[in-house]
Amino acid sequence: MSSSIRNRSRSQARSVADKAALDDKTVVHSSRIVDVLDGESVRGLEYGQTSKGEVKEKTAFSGLSAFGLSFAVLNTWCVLVVSLGSGLATGGPSSLIWGFVYAILCNLALTLSLGEIFAVYPTAGGQYHWSSVFTSTRWRPLVSWLTATTNMVGLWSGVATQAYLASNLYQSIGVVINPDFAPSTSMAYGIYLAVVVIGWVTCLAFPPRLNRWLDTGMMILSVLGCLTLFIVIFALSKNKASASFVFTATSNSSGWDNMVIPWLLGLLQSAFSFIGIDIVFHISEEMPRPEVEGPKVLNMTILVGGISGLIILLSMLFAIDDLDAMLSTVYGLPFAQICMNATGSKAFTVIYMLLVAFLFTYGSRGCELTAARLAMSIGRDKGLPFSRQFQTIVNGQPILGLTVAGVAAALFGLVQFGSTNAFSSLLGTAVVLLQSSYIVPVMLMLTGGRKFLNNHHPKRLYNLGSIFGIVCNTAQPVTAGNMNYVTAFVGGIYIALGLLWTLYMRSRFAGPKEEEILAIVAKARDRSSIAYELDGVST
Repeated sequence: MSSSIRNRSRSQARSVADKAALDDKTVVHSSRIVDVLDGESVRGLEYGQTSKGEVKEKTAFSGLSAFGLSFAVLNTWCVLVVSLGSGLATGGPSSLIWGFVYAILCNLALTLSLGEIFAVYPTAGGQYHWSSVFTSTRWRPLVSWLTATTNMVGLWSGVATQAYLASNLYQSIGVVINPDFAPSTSMAYGIYLAVVVIGWVTCLAFPPRLNRWLDTGMMILSVLGCLTLFIVIFALSKNKASASFVFTATSNSSGWDNMVIPWLLGLLQSAFSFIGIDIVFHISEEMPRPEVEGPKVLNMTILVGGISGLIILLSMLFAIDDLDAMLSTVYGLPFAQICMNATGSKAFTVIYMLLVAFLFTYGSRGCELTAARLAMSIGRDKGLPFSRQFQTIVNGQPILGLTVAGVAAALFGLVQFGSTNAFSSLLGTAVVLLQSSYIVPVMLMLTGGRKFLNNHHPKRLYNLGSIFGIVCNTAQPVTAGNMNYVTAFVGGIYIALGLLWTLYMRSRFAGPKEEEILAIVAKARDRSSIAYELDGVST
């Protein structure tokens, strides 16, 4: 693309942004339709008129609130405590510890790579916009559309998985209080559905400013909860495990004859604990200076999540004095048994289980919110049926995308009535789908994308170039009850997406062009500058 085309696109975007920000200073109360090039991006709904006639930025994520949402949705340390039993059974303590360290390093490499692209194209489309820019004209529609829909369905799986983990914790609390409590599948689904509905209702009911306070508040609550849990467990647990047990012990309850596959299977929990890093991409159009703040939030989420997860994992593993007793605990979760053993208090155990369940409830809500913004972006690019309806905004939220995410999660939850293990495979499905959406733009960077960026954006803020498997079953022998259904879920999803593409989207979706993406970036940047200047803040 020539420099003149890019400059003309930016100039047009700035002109539209200035007009939208300075001339249309009314509070939006009704539903609105968002168009990719009409100056009414998500940020266009963030401006309103105060009683003094001043334009104020109302719903933008600050760097802190964006980090708060990302950290609270990833729930890294929470994932590790509730999945402790699975990791201990398949791989053992060494798989959990070293697998988590490996996951931290891999995800840092991933976020550094994605952050380099993010700093150039900070849009709500995220991965699929970047894939579109780096792909040839012939393959652009298919590659960008598959990346977009893979990302969206992966976020729906994230809604379902976090709601499922929250539901399990609420049920386990009942068992801690009353060991005779035996929840039915219908009750489990009812709790699960309540978590999904709470997320949908609160997203729409809460005013935007309260949502931002909640994001920051939940991050603070999560960090404080992590620190106090670490101190209490480490200080009060009486019979501590040896260092050799924590760092070298293995365990195999999977039925496989060798330890290699069970140890690798134990990595799933560590992989899932970092799923959702794309959240900051999809809210970037609502952030001031996203090209600067976005990559910072992205990498800080991994660093802080990694540190918090590691200290919690160490405290939990050193508190285990009998591995078999932990795996067969009457409470269903080794986490609950560890809290009981350390404190001898049901009240403390219930409080911390409630905290983790609450964080998962909020995490499920965050995935709904993020999936809705991604659906809105795909709708802007005419990549979904009823594309204009996906752009309708109610109280600062893309209403149809939010509703579809909730309905999809509710439908996923019905699998519980067939096989609990099959529903647990949604965890693996979320990992596969979301990681696939992250990998596509990174692979395209390796195969020509970096050359494109060097030619078109040689003075970009972040430039790493200038600085320097196998599918298997979880148990043997394989039965309908213990089968790994991840391949079935992922395969079914791609069959459905393939049919949708072939029968409907192939003739309708062309994929966003770079000049359109740059127009979005320019409008967001200029709106941020206008808002700061009107507030008396220099950018």
